[in-house]
Amino acid sequence: MADLGELLEIAREAAESRAVDRRKVDFGGVDPLGLRQINFGLMDRVLPDLNNVASHIRPYTLMSWAWRRVRHVLETGKRKAASPEEMRDFVDRIEAIYAWSQFLIDPRADIPGGQAMRSMLDISRYRFGGEEWDARRNMRRYSTGFISPLNYGPSLRTMGWLIPVEGASGIFQPDPSLDTVLDAFEKRFEKELEHEAFNRFGSVTVKRADAERWGKLWALEKPKAAEAKAMFGRLGGERAPTARQKGVGLVQAAYADLDEADADDEAIRRRMADRPEAWRTEKDRPAAADEWRAVQIRQLFRLSLEGLFYWTIGRLLPGPLSTAQLAEAFLAALDEPALPDTADAWVLASEDTSNPVEHLRSLQTALRDQARLPSAIVTALALCLREAPSKAHPFENPDRLPLARARKEAEGWRALSPSGFIARVLEIWIMAQHAYWSVGRGLADARNRGKTILRLRIVMDEGGWTLTPGTTRQGNPPEPTPDRLETAISLLAECGQL
Repeated sequence: MADLGELLEIAREAAESRAVDRRKVDFGGVDPLGLRQINFGLMDRVLPDLNNVASHIRPYTLMSWAWRRVRHVLETGKRKAASPEEMRDFVDRIEAIYAWSQFLIDPRADIPGGQAMRSMLDISRYRFGGEEWDARRNMRRYSTGFISPLNYGPSLRTMGWLIPVEGASGIFQPDPSLDTVLDAFEKRFEKELEHEAFNRFGSVTVKRADAERWGKLWALEKPKAAEAKAMFGRLGGERAPTARQKGVGLVQAAYADLDEADADDEAIRRRMADRPEAWRTEKDRPAAADEWRAVQIRQLFRLSLEGLFYWTIGRLLPGPLSTAQLAEAFLAALDEPALPDTADAWVLASEDTSNPVEHLRSLQTALRDQARLPSAIVTALALCLREAPSKAHPFENPDRLPLARARKEAEGWRALSPSGFIARVLEIWIMAQHAYWSVGRGLADARNRGKTILRLRIVMDEGGWTLTPGTTRQGNPPEPTPDRLETAISLLAECGQL
């Protein structure tokens, strides 16, 4: 999409009117208020360099072994050199064979790309070469493959499994200290290594029967002891950054404090966010728990405001409403029979010290049963404002509404009535924040010739606040940002550390 300067230039040069392509403006929705980046910044203080996908050890080993195998082919074959493209193709082939083999064993295997691999599950053989493979390979490299930036790619490097080769973009070598780990991994299927898929660059064909057999030899959820030891050293041991060591230590401490062999991810998440008095012994609660509680408080704040945005869209579907009408509708939906005269005696007077994860789950339930949503939002905001820090972190940009800024603004509204307080929240934290973020991000996307504009959903019209043309439904309710904990727990379990 052309930006404004380009449009003006086209208009100046045009001699007459002409037809243009019909443009489709898509709705944005993943971050309607621009609040989510702070969540990631806070998570980086507890569990940095993890994501919500890379939750198994074996893909780390596989990718390291594949790059080592490149060196083996060059050192033992007739060819002593290969182009970067040939080397990347070789590694991508091994990664794709691995994914294919796992989905043949279990179509629901916990690795990315199940949908993309579905067409390969019924074929008798596959040729890793030609146009179809090139298209599949390119798609996997940037979306569903292990090396994708969305999956294992970033942590393969930040955890030190792969080291970039200097002066060769996109070419890697495994950390030499992993040789014994890769030897142990290779031992299980060393009799299969004569297959051309593991020994030559360029086009090769692999039978389904071979892939199925290999899949059992390098199964996803059966890492060797050497792999587990290498992973823990990088995840939470001596090779991990200090922040992640502390975060992983917190996970282990919470699990130990629960003292339940079958404690699930949710129970661990709650205990990590508990205040000291909830732990069996306060001294067993690591200092990193304060950081984790801050993550969950920010999660709650973001979800409560996006929940209010979601509620507002629902209220505006029948037609425009003023700020005062929206505020009165919100208050009328509360479970409280009578409200105090001021926000100071209402939201800002909260003495709630409960677990923010409990509020998150209540808010998620209320988002599916909207009769209770306003009450859940008020309760959540009260806890968040009570625990807001006095100063924003350096990474908390003011335009993303840090909690410290929200608390300062709320303090300035303390003398307002509940209706006046909600009106300020609606106008400043919802409407203004949404307009700023949608317009700013939309223009940035247009300048970069993006395909999707983060479009305004709510605007001011003669009758009050109204939905923009095309907004005919409320959409899906927002969800908390995944917090990487499940990844950390999965990896720790495979390491034998939980």
